[in-house]
Amino acid sequence: MDLDMLHSPLFRRILLLFGGFGLFCLAILGIVSLSIPSSSSGVSALRWRMLVTAAMLLVLGLSLLAQLMHWWIVPLVELTRATKLMSSGKQPERMIVDSDDELGRLANAFNEMILNVETRSVELQTNQQRVTRDNEQLATVLEAMVEGVIAVDPDERILLANTAAIQLLDLKSFNVVGRRTWESIRLPQIHELIRLTLNENQEQHRMEFAVPWTESTVAVVASRLPGTPCPGAVLVFHDVTELRRLENLRRDFVSNVSHELKTPLAAIAAYAETLLNGALEDGDFGRTFVGRIAEQSDRLNSLILDLLELARIESSEHLLLVDAVEVNSILKASAEAHQAIAQSKQLTLETASNEEQLYGQADAEGLRTIVDNLIGNAINYSRPGGSIHVRSRREGEWVIVEVQDNGVGIAKEFQTRIFERFFRVDRARSREVGGTGLGLSIVKHLCQLFGGNVKVTSQVGVGSTFTVTLKAES
Repeated sequence: MDLDMLHSPLFRRILLLFGGFGLFCLAILGIVSLSIPSSSSGVSALRWRMLVTAAMLLVLGLSLLAQLMHWWIVPLVELTRATKLMSSGKQPERMIVDSDDELGRLANAFNEMILNVETRSVELQTNQQRVTRDNEQLATVLEAMVEGVIAVDPDERILLANTAAIQLLDLKSFNVVGRRTWESIRLPQIHELIRLTLNENQEQHRMEFAVPWTESTVAVVASRLPGTPCPGAVLVFHDVTELRRLENLRRDFVSNVSHELKTPLAAIAAYAETLLNGALEDGDFGRTFVGRIAEQSDRLNSLILDLLELARIESSEHLLLVDAVEVNSILKASAEAHQAIAQSKQLTLETASNEEQLYGQADAEGLRTIVDNLIGNAINYSRPGGSIHVRSRREGEWVIVEVQDNGVGIAKEFQTRIFERFFRVDRARSREVGGTGLGLSIVKHLCQLFGGNVKVTSQVGVGSTFTVTLKAES
């Protein structure tokens, strides 16, 4: 007999009921037997018949008890055990009850419940797997985004923050998830934007602010999550530092181009007006003014050509054939082309190389442009009696070209800016020597196209050395 069945309260109640009924029958039989006079004949036989009857009743009761246990108690015990298994999260076996009474219907209902639970369990597992997969995909997308994303609840508590947001706002030292925004983000503009988004019905708010400790500019779009009351907001951050820098460069470029073009045009217009007002009849002055107009026209033409050249280089429309070129021959050709103007300014221009032939990765015409610009600058900013040295050598996998002068030099604070378009250390002297302010910018872009670079070392009053590095031909 199953121990669970023996411990069943229902079994104990039925057993107590049958036990009480048996004792009651025995008591009746005892009373009846005692009431019969002992002198009566056949008393002994009657008493034996009563004892046999009591024993038969007891056997009948026990058999009824066993049948009752088989019908009711055992299925109920099994049903209780299966229910306990379900409550503990385990899957019970189906109940088998061969009856059409209430117990059978209860077992069938229990079996249907098990089937529904199994179906729901499979659906829940499938949904859980789908949710887990979606969360993993969402986490992967958020981590791969360049834009920073932060989600907050109505209490301004951070629900999630991807890596980009942590880097943009410099939150690396915080475990931000679960914290309030004012505990983690040290920018009052963000706090005000979040409150504005949560408290107003407008769907989106935009803002742009500077992050002082990272020296970056960040644009943020805050969107209110749908629902009433508002369940929170999502903030998307964009790093627009480079965009704003390029916009500033564009504005400066337009301003500089306008200024540089306006200067020679104004001079040409002034000389032309003077000639028209009567100086044309004056032979000496007329000839001088026409010569000035020609000078300004040449300057204007040089500026436009440099602008077109720089635009082609930056837009990759400049067709350059980067191949192995013999560097020393280009240096000598450029130096020879500048010898006349160098001698006219009482300057010594020399070339030297450690090797007879030196090959580097470049475009021949582009390399000639680089060397011409560097030698031309050295001539323009050297004092009479000075010297200019053009040298080349090989260092490992690189070809080094240096143009050194002992001219006016460049202050340290300007050395990182001289390769910007139209930047001039001394604007008055630059206009005096006739430069366009684009030569060094062209040099920098050409060097980058060749896979090399250019740098300068200089000291005011001592001179400057421009160093061009090219990949050597192996």
